[in-house]
Amino acid sequence: MRRWRAWWHGLEITSQYNPPQLVEAAMLALSLTLCAAWWIWQDWQYLTLCLSYLFGAISSILVREWIVPSPYTKRVRLTAIVCFSVLASATGFYFLQAHLV
Repeated sequence: MRRWRAWWHGLEITSQYNPPQLVEAAMLALSLTLCAAWWIWQDWQYLTLCLSYLFGAISSILVREWIVPSPYTKRVRLTAIVCFSVLASATGFYFLQAHLV
C-alpha cells in the first residue's frame, strides 16, 4: 500500500508542478498500449492511433523545450528530433511495404 501511496503522491506532485510532462507521459503510455494491440491484432487503426500519440508527444516535448528550456535542452531536442525522423521514416517504410505486397 505504501508503494501505491508514493506513486499517487508523485503523480499529484507532477500534475501540480509540471502538467505538460504528465500529459506527455500519458500519451506515451497510451501509445505503448496501442502498439501492443497492433502487434497482437495487426489492424492498421491501432498503428495509426499509436503513431499519432507518439508524434503528438514528441511535438509537445519540442514545444515545451522551446518555450521553457531545461538544463538539458540540446540533448532533449536532439533526441526528440532523431526519434521523430526515425519514427517517420519507419512509418513510411512500413506503409510502402504494406501497399506493395
